[in-house]
Amino acid sequence: KYNQLLRIEEELGDDAVYPGKSLL
Repeated sequence: KYNQLLRIEEELGDDAVYPGKSLL
């Protein structure tokens, strides 16, 4: 699951905000 979040982060970028960021 962690790898998935990293992929989403790369796709969305720092400008995008999502619940996964809170976990990290």
